[in-house]
Amino acid sequence: MRKWKKLTALLLAALMTSALTGTAFAAEDSGKQYTDVPAWAQEYVERIAGQGLVDGKTETTFGANDPMTRADLVVALYRLAKSPDVKDKENPFTDVAEDAAYRDAVVWAKEQKIVGGKGNNVFDPDGVATRQEIAKILNEFAARQVGKDALTSRKDVLAAYPDADNVGIWAKDYMNWAVASEFITGGDGKLVPGGTATRAQVAAILCRYMDDASTGDASKDDPRNQDEIGRKELLVVSFGTSFNDNRAATIKAVEDAMDDAFPGYDVRRAFTADTIIEHIYRRDGELIDNVKQALERARANGVEELLVQPTHLMNGWEYGDLVKALEKVEGDFKSVKLGAPLLTTDSDFDKVAEAMVEATQDLAKDGKTAVCWMGHGTEAASNGVYARMQKWFDDAGLDNYFVGTVEAEPTAHDLAKLVKEAGYEKVVLRPMMIVAGDHANNDMADENDPESWYSVFTAAGLEVQCEIKGLGELAEIQALLADHAKNAKELKNTGIDVEPNPENPDAKDEPKGLADGEYTIEVECEQAMFKIDSCTLTVKDGKMTAQLVLGSESFDKMFAGTAAAAQLAKEGVAEGVSADGKTTFTLDVAELDKPLDFAAHSVKKDTWYDRTLTFLADTAVAK
Repeated sequence: MRKWKKLTALLLAALMTSALTGTAFAAEDSGKQYTDVPAWAQEYVERIAGQGLVDGKTETTFGANDPMTRADLVVALYRLAKSPDVKDKENPFTDVAEDAAYRDAVVWAKEQKIVGGKGNNVFDPDGVATRQEIAKILNEFAARQVGKDALTSRKDVLAAYPDADNVGIWAKDYMNWAVASEFITGGDGKLVPGGTATRAQVAAILCRYMDDASTGDASKDDPRNQDEIGRKELLVVSFGTSFNDNRAATIKAVEDAMDDAFPGYDVRRAFTADTIIEHIYRRDGELIDNVKQALERARANGVEELLVQPTHLMNGWEYGDLVKALEKVEGDFKSVKLGAPLLTTDSDFDKVAEAMVEATQDLAKDGKTAVCWMGHGTEAASNGVYARMQKWFDDAGLDNYFVGTVEAEPTAHDLAKLVKEAGYEKVVLRPMMIVAGDHANNDMADENDPESWYSVFTAAGLEVQCEIKGLGELAEIQALLADHAKNAKELKNTGIDVEPNPENPDAKDEPKGLADGEYTIEVECEQAMFKIDSCTLTVKDGKMTAQLVLGSESFDKMFAGTAAAAQLAKEGVAEGVSADGKTTFTLDVAELDKPLDFAAHSVKKDTWYDRTLTFLADTAVAK
């Protein structure tokens, strides 16, 4: 199945205020050769025309640069929903004729509460759909498709745009959702919510939505975020994946196995990847706890015995962060025990390797096929598990088994060279990860990405077969993780090295109070474009004030709060003092080692931007 890649910066500029990013899967060619479709839109138009979602204006023209009408937009979504039968449903609109080609689509959309009309029983089918109307209609459609009354984004992305106040009050949540989902993004730094979108641009919007909704049915999963937990809880902690079908096939399968193995415990879930949590919530309306939220849920429910089992492959940064998080709440429970990561002992490597061979040996029994396992890779010392697994295969005489990584070594290029040198003609690619999510589908199997494993091995002259299956699907892996949970130990007795992520302030020890005085201190910012030169922290009578120096004069004001609040603030705005190409701000600091919301005002764009700063207590040095 052909994939559609991200638009280039040049293309984004051409798309202006509805430019989009993401990937999409191509449908069959419509057979039509439209002469009026610009180059950037040809693949999008081909796809929606091929699926019959939007008709051309003539046999040779699509009307690519014409504004999208309300009727055409609703027809496209109606067809995307498989054109439900509404012949017997009453038509509530006086300007929608019974014999109109769009009659059923409009009636269906009204019944589904996707559209409400313009008032007085008028739909205005030929009216041009504004960007904020497109956001609303698409949002309501997406919500119905996943069985929800509404879908929202908990992240405020509109505040960064100077014309955010031009978004209608009724449309703010819809536009925020559409922009956060990257279906609609600003161009030239503006949203232009009342502006129009061309038929070609809406084709791109629809393709982006279809891609986002293409990973399966979230209702097959169980977020395991229920309250009414008993005195014993088994918390299963995973990185997570937004690929719905694979989440059910892997993470849910592991949790279900835990349920069977621990009849006296209530099994709950936590993900460590907040980005994935937000994506699932925004797209499917499914709420999954992060580790902090899951621990707070356990505490609020009166859990006494907390058993935690990670699905992490190794004792890397995620495992280290989990240990630190548990140490902070250990006193809130009668007991806290932690199970080992999947690959910890020699026996673990034996069992996992045997399961990996069992799952793939039939695919490579012809003597011409190599099996290459794709690990994630990490900067942590635990990256050694991949070399250790390769040694297991070598020692077992499995010369056609290879292990590489996405973000470390060996790389795909390294493995392709080894496979060719060994004389193999074909290769099976499979992720050495609990889930087969973004890395498996994109870094491994994307046929259109020249750097994907598929492309690298194909370019090396090998016949490639991708197996998009996570280790969590294997019963042997599920059983091994359950065994680790049964052998869980108190935090101080695990015997496992702990290496928290050095970039994660939540994993640091609780800060000790600083005595009155002046300190140099390091400050982390989540936004890379905000260059901090230095910072001096003054502590007096428990109050902390920072002299924050930026390495440029790009920003002239700062505010303790969000960009949206800064735009409305009548007081509390800190004016910067510029000198020698740097700008100094005096800011109140509420806490150390905690991400704090600040806003910074751009001189060039006259716009407030959100900035998240963390003042790191363990870097404070008294002057």
